Parts: sequence; C-alpha cells; structure tokens
Amino acid sequence: MPTSIKAPVVWINGFPGTGKKTIADAMKQLDPNIMVLDNHKLIDPVEAVLSRDHTDYNIRRKQYRQYTLQRIVLHSSSHDHLVVFTDFQSDNELGQSVAQDYASAARHVDRPFIPVYLTCGLEANIERVDNAERVASGTTKLLDQELLRDMRGRYELFRFQGYPFLMIDSTEKTALENAKKILDTVEGWRDAE
Repeated sequence: MPTSIKAPVVWINGFPGTGKKTIADAMKQLDPNIMVLDNHKLIDPVEAVLSRDHTDYNIRRKQYRQYTLQRIVLHSSSHDHLVVFTDFQSDNELGQSVAQDYASAARHVDRPFIPVYLTCGLEANIERVDNAERVASGTTKLLDQELLRDMRGRYELFRFQGYPFLMIDSTEKTALENAKKILDTVEGWRDAE
C-alpha cells in the first residue's frame, strides 16, 4: 500500500521586522489550507504568565512549543496541510535548541522540513520595526530600533546544516512575491520527492 506524501513544515527564521509574519500571511492568502503559526502565538501566552527574565521562562516556552508541535505537526490530522512557523533564533545554544525542536518534530513523522532564512537590509529593517501596524499589533513584537540595531550587530541567524533551504532578502520584494517564491520552492521540492 503506497504511503501518502506528507505536507512539509516550513520554518521561517529572520530578525524581528524582516517580514516573517507578513510573508506567512501572504502564503495563507495564496493557499487557505496552509496553517500559519507566528512566533508570537508561542511567545505571548508564556510571557503573559512569566517575564522573560524569570528562571522558568524558557522551560515554559519549551513546554508550550512541544504542546503546539504535537497538535500542529505531529498529529495526523495536520499531515496534508503545509505548516508555516515564523521565528527568530540566533546562532547560540538556546537558538539552536529551539530550532531543533521544529526539525525534530517534522522528522519524527517523516514530514519534509524546509528552513527559510529571511534577511533584510539594515535600514529597511530598522524602519519596519516602527511601522504603525506592528506597533498596533497588541503583541510583544520588538519595537525598539536601537535594540534591533544592536541585535543585528551582535547576533547571527541560526542556520541548519544538512537541510535544503531557501534564502530570501525581503528588502525590495513584496510579501506576496516572497510568499510565491517560498510556495514555488516547496512545490519543487515536493515534486522531487
């Protein structure tokens, strides 16, 4: 009996304000069957209970992330839906550990895992963190331009080794153009399976 091909898990990693959620939402506009989980859906419920400097904060985040991955990636009802996660993980021990949770969940149920690394020119990125929609989002999104500038100077994005990936610079292209590029790439990898 042939096994059905499971839909991929796409993990978009980029600095705050590079357009991760906007692109993921554009992907969902193009294909309403896509499941999108913005990283603030995983951060904000924990932050409502514990501050980021609380000793149990990262433990609680991991527990909530594992619960979400169980529901969204591992559960068989989701296997024919492309799942898109947005995230910002730097190349430090914590960032590597968090990122591995997504890849491990996909691997556990034989779903293709496709990292997308989203970049953006520094000045455009700094302008974007101060846009009205972001400010009015009601989330814990980064709004401090100087903090972003500091982060961009001190950290590198986490990048997986051993996975096919897509690198996108969102400085000049629209969210819709970038969404189409991701979906076309995902479709190309699916066809190659």
